[in-house]
Amino acid sequence: MDYKQPTMDSYNQNAELLAAKFGRLTDLSRRTEFPRFMELIPGKRVLDLGCGAGDHAAYFQSQGLEVTCVDLSDEMVRLCREKGLDARVMDIENLTFDDGSFDGVWAVTSLLHIPKQRLPAVISQLYGITKDDGMLYVCVKEGDGERMVPDKFANTERFFSFWKEKELNGIIAPYFSPIETCHVDVKGTVFLQTFYRRNSL
Repeated sequence: MDYKQPTMDSYNQNAELLAAKFGRLTDLSRRTEFPRFMELIPGKRVLDLGCGAGDHAAYFQSQGLEVTCVDLSDEMVRLCREKGLDARVMDIENLTFDDGSFDGVWAVTSLLHIPKQRLPAVISQLYGITKDDGMLYVCVKEGDGERMVPDKFANTERFFSFWKEKELNGIIAPYFSPIETCHVDVKGTVFLQTFYRRNSL
């Protein structure tokens, strides 16, 4: 199944619409995961994995963190750079950072675009580029299976994988141990949000 190209095309074609939609969800006064992430990471170097338009990265940068943004969408990276962010076009499945580059990885609704059978290789890469005792924050949609999902606002579609907590932890736990998990309902969609700490070598 060609999952990557149509998903990337959707983000490129609908970048402004999606940026506006995601921006409305970034109510930092109600998003306790932001300050918690900053409390847990052992340093200041953060990777925003699948950064979108960069609203989260811009907040972290305003709080003194050193943020690197990556996204497969040229248009999303352009929007990030307009915010003054260090943003790069990069495939989550082929990260090119040195080992131990980051104190934390912020992965909000990005790993859900990876097929389940390919996720272990991605997590292995994240393990390599994260410092010992570093943090991984993951937010995905709760559910079962994986499929292409038509966009409601355009004649495009994106690939989504849907996860249960035990299933996701089964893939991530060999590399990062879950320390806090919550299930958040946003207008009928339940998001599975977990903080993981990198396992020692």
